[in-house]
Amino acid sequence: MKSIKVLVAGGGIGGLALAVALRERGITTEVFERAKSFGNTGSGIELTPNGVKSVDHISPQLGAAVRSAGWSSDQHATDMPIKTWNGKLLKSREVGNFQAKWGAPMIGILRADLHQILAEAVRRPGPTSATVHHQATVVEASSSGGTATVRLADGRSLSGDLVVGADGVRSTLRTLVAGEVPPRYLGFTSIRGISKRPAVHGDGFVFVGPGGHFFAEAFDDTRLFWTATVNADEHSWPAKDTEQARADLLDLWGEWSAPLAETVTSCAPEDLVVTDVHDCEPLKRWHTGRLVLLGDAAHPIGPVLGQGANMALEDVASLADLLTEHDVPAALRHYGRVRSRRANKIVRHSRLIARLGHTTSPLVGQVRDVLIRSMKRREETYRDKELFSYTP
Repeated sequence: MKSIKVLVAGGGIGGLALAVALRERGITTEVFERAKSFGNTGSGIELTPNGVKSVDHISPQLGAAVRSAGWSSDQHATDMPIKTWNGKLLKSREVGNFQAKWGAPMIGILRADLHQILAEAVRRPGPTSATVHHQATVVEASSSGGTATVRLADGRSLSGDLVVGADGVRSTLRTLVAGEVPPRYLGFTSIRGISKRPAVHGDGFVFVGPGGHFFAEAFDDTRLFWTATVNADEHSWPAKDTEQARADLLDLWGEWSAPLAETVTSCAPEDLVVTDVHDCEPLKRWHTGRLVLLGDAAHPIGPVLGQGANMALEDVASLADLLTEHDVPAALRHYGRVRSRRANKIVRHSRLIARLGHTTSPLVGQVRDVLIRSMKRREETYRDKELFSYTP
């Protein structure tokens, strides 16, 4: 294989994972991250079996580190309950059999811990170099012939064989590759936190109710992370300070069944993160010339299926393999065709589930609850078969 150099815009989970994957495969990589340093990057991530298998494929050493830092579904003492807001059990999620059934467990891990593991993996010696540049914002990129170039905010220009846009939901590279495809607000805010394990359902739980959804997952033997998604006007919740956001969530949902209120109350304000939730219209084009998209830049996904980071890791495993098997133009054609088909389908499905999950209509809510109950009578749901059976 001809030696190539890849430039990556964005040092989030997708960008750093790609640097690790390419370095492991003998491809030189430079990552350009706008932040001064890697700090607190949110609460937690549920790595589902498809994401865990992708991590293992990127690097077995990386897979071992993730397992060591997180809490595996194999360690769950009980199944994860899915309940109505007033405590009626709709379904128990049988997470303990994921390894046997899908070839990998589910792992709950702090986002900051996963980010740190990836940053350390980038710094480890390997067949080629992988370098992260901080305070380096990519403001422009171009492709001509066999060369791709990025221009940084400080005026510098650097060239390589390929530029990857891993620069998130408000991607600069997306506009260059696919035209104007702006993020679209999904109608709800995400409030995320870290708390002590509650007295009941300490391994994790899910509640669904009028206008919102609450998910919690353990990441060690004393703590869990959680996400509440609340119907709201855009910008309204992010404008609050974290103490006010926690108090308002308790006012809104404090009467929901235990242990929701206990979980929210035990979250320190500094461990709370509030963001509006966006996706975008599925893209018809993922690359142009030698510019290509990855992760949220290509397919922002609402949190209801828990697939944002998992899809990014799938992208990384696929693109890294293709770049070792084909020349750059052929690799990008294969990548865009295969990954867009899968990711775009999941974006659409996630948006549909979000509408059901956040309904304020009692009738639609009853339909939603019946659908969840019906999953108990199915051996495999969409979530299981379509998502977890994936192997890189």
